[in-house]
Amino acid sequence: MKNITIKSLRDKQNNNDDSAETFFKKPKNEIKELEKKLPKPKRVNAISKTILSVLFVLIVGGIGGITIDRFALPYLLFKYPGLNQYEFLKKVNEGTTVWEVIKEIKISPDEAVTEAIKKVSPSVVEVMEFSSEESSSFYKGSGIILTNDGYIITSIDNITPKEINSEDEKRNIIKIKLKNEKVYETELIKVNLPTGLAIIKIEENNLPVIALSDSENLKLGETIIVIDSAVVTDIVSKFIDDYSLKTTAEEGKLVLQKRIKTVNSLKNTFDGAPVLNTKGEIIGISQSGNLFIPTNEVKDFIDSVMEENL
Repeated sequence: MKNITIKSLRDKQNNNDDSAETFFKKPKNEIKELEKKLPKPKRVNAISKTILSVLFVLIVGGIGGITIDRFALPYLLFKYPGLNQYEFLKKVNEGTTVWEVIKEIKISPDEAVTEAIKKVSPSVVEVMEFSSEESSSFYKGSGIILTNDGYIITSIDNITPKEINSEDEKRNIIKIKLKNEKVYETELIKVNLPTGLAIIKIEENNLPVIALSDSENLKLGETIIVIDSAVVTDIVSKFIDDYSLKTTAEEGKLVLQKRIKTVNSLKNTFDGAPVLNTKGEIIGISQSGNLFIPTNEVKDFIDSVMEENL
């Protein structure tokens, strides 16, 4: 039997401790080496986090403050005027923000017609025919002031003088009467046979003018208004493109004429009267019967006269 002494036990224990230490050290060393080779994760600086947090709070708080100061508080002060007694709220009301409440305004058809007539009437004139002695006169038709210095468009039939007595060649005199009751002698500037219109002039300035509007957007069934010494409303019933409407041929060529037909027929006294839509825009000039000339058909004639007389 082998003898076991205290010395031998200690030696064995020391050997076991060395082996254990060697065993456990080896893996630790390898792990440390691997850790050195791996890329180190980036660390967010604590100060940067704090700065970003503060900026976020300031931005959100600023937007909220502006919204309340510029919109919410002014609205409350507008809605509840009694809040103005508080000094700190009163200062808000003295700022530059203006709170406007938009209300929907509905206009009835009758009101629209009334407003349209009121808008255009000052630019409508009466064409009067006086006897050569000016002892009598009668109403011929209407005209529309084109420029503030006295150019007026009307029907040819309104300005053609009639003979009173063919023997002494006395003729009637055509004059214009404005809304202010003033009467003016006229000068014939130019006629346009295809349209049956004429441009005349009176010596006056600062006259009320309503520009002719685009007639392209007229629709069947649309309500129109004709202003003469009286006022009528009617409805667009038909669009006419016809060569037969032309009274004469220019240089041997017929010109296609466009007219718009209404349901009702008007008296001759409505010749030359403005035709309006319910917006108060002039979209045509009335002719005899139930036809009117759309404004787009007469703009070339008007433009040519204006260019010649500039």
